[in-house]
Amino acid sequence: MDITWNRRSLLAAGLAATAAPAWSAEIAPEHIPLWPGLAPGGDKVRVVERLDPFTMPDGTIDNSVVGVTRPTLTIYPAQGTPSGLAVLVIPGGGFRKVVADKEGRAIARWLAGEGITAGVLVYRLPGDGWEDGMDAPLQDAQRALRLLRARSGAAKIGALGFSAGGTIAAALASRGGAPLYPPIDDLDEKASLPDFVGLGYPYLNVPAPRRPEQSMFRGFTTPTKAFLFHAVDDQRVSVENSRKGAAAIRAAGGTAEEHEYPTGGHGFALTSPPGAPAGAWPAAFLKWVRAL
Repeated sequence: MDITWNRRSLLAAGLAATAAPAWSAEIAPEHIPLWPGLAPGGDKVRVVERLDPFTMPDGTIDNSVVGVTRPTLTIYPAQGTPSGLAVLVIPGGGFRKVVADKEGRAIARWLAGEGITAGVLVYRLPGDGWEDGMDAPLQDAQRALRLLRARSGAAKIGALGFSAGGTIAAALASRGGAPLYPPIDDLDEKASLPDFVGLGYPYLNVPAPRRPEQSMFRGFTTPTKAFLFHAVDDQRVSVENSRKGAAAIRAAGGTAEEHEYPTGGHGFALTSPPGAPAGAWPAAFLKWVRAL
C-alpha cells in the first residue's frame, strides 16, 4: 500500500471523526512531495515509512510518522481575508518521529482559520541513514520554505517549530540562506531564509562539538525576528534553552520576544486546558506576527 495515501487518509478520517473547531480550515489542504524524485543522499536508507499512532491522556489519537522516506509539505490555505503571511509548521518528535497531528495538522488548521497560510512539513529523520545526517531535515525545511513561498504568494514567510522542530526552525533562520543541497530545479533559486521564526519549547543548547559540521543548529549567526515560548516546568527540554536562545538572537542583532509559563510541561502545542497559563501563547503569537 502507498504509505502517503495511508497517511493522508488517516488524517482525513481523524478530521471527519471529530467536530471541527471554529477556527478550522474548510478548504482541503494540498499535499505536495518536496522532491521531484528521491530525496538527496538516500542510497543507504532502508527504513519503511509508516504511521505511528499514540493515545493521548484524554483518549484522542495523535499520529506521528516514522521512517520518513518521502518528505512532504501539506498546505492549508488561509481562510477569510488573507493576512499576507505564511508559516512553515515544523512538528517535533525528538528526531525519532514527526508528530504530524498535534504539532502539525492542528497548528496549520488554527493558523489557516486566522487568515495565515500554513504548510506542514513532514521531514526526514537523521538516524535513518541519510548521507547528510543531521542536515537532512534542514534540507527538507529549506526546500519546503521555498515551495511555500512559491505557492502562497505571501509577503512574509516564517517558520514555527516545536521541540525538535524548533531546532530545525532555528537552524533554518541561521543557516538556511546557504546552499545545503545541489540545486535541482528553478525552485531552488528562491530565497530560503525565513522572515521570522516561532520557537516552541525548542532544544537549542547544543554543546559545541569537535566537528561542528555534524550539528544542524550551530547558534544564531544572522539577525532573526523570533517569538519563543516555553513552560518553566518542562522536564524534557529546559526553559534555559529559550532564555539563552533569546539572548543569543539579540546578541546577533535580531529581536526576540520570549514568553515563559509556570506550568505546561513539554509538548503542549494547542492542548492546554482552558485557563492554563501555557494556553496563552497562541494569542500572543498572533499579536506578535501580525505586528511584524
